[in-house]
Amino acid sequence: MVVTNQHDRRGGRFAVVVTIALLLAMVTSACAFPEEAFDGSLEGTYYINGFDQGGTEYGGVLIIDTTATPNIYEMQWIITGSLQAGTGTVSGNQLNVDWDTIEGFDASTRGTAVYEITGEGALLGERTVQGEDGVGTEEAFPIR
Repeated sequence: MVVTNQHDRRGGRFAVVVTIALLLAMVTSACAFPEEAFDGSLEGTYYINGFDQGGTEYGGVLIIDTTATPNIYEMQWIITGSLQAGTGTVSGNQLNVDWDTIEGFDASTRGTAVYEITGEGALLGERTVQGEDGVGTEEAFPIR
């Protein structure tokens, strides 16, 4: 005697229909809100998320302004408990930064950062603090 389970077959068809519906929803939503193309200038405001060299997560805002010199940017990080400022130089798809703490936990803290500039204008990089071991990571996404 062969017993078939109608529930399993219907469940299988239901899963396929749900999967197709979800895929269509994802494609439709991706098309409904196209991302703005990166125009080549880093000037603007960014959301940031990072981990310091000790593994502590932080977030905040990064403001980048142009200067009179091409490929040189003034930068200011506003993060919980600290205000930092620096100057960044673009070379190819890389942004190299020297920064100092202006206000916050330890005003004598300074360091460097190296970011990859993505095709969408996001910054993905590593930050170091002078005199401390380890490397932190930071991501900055343009607010558009």
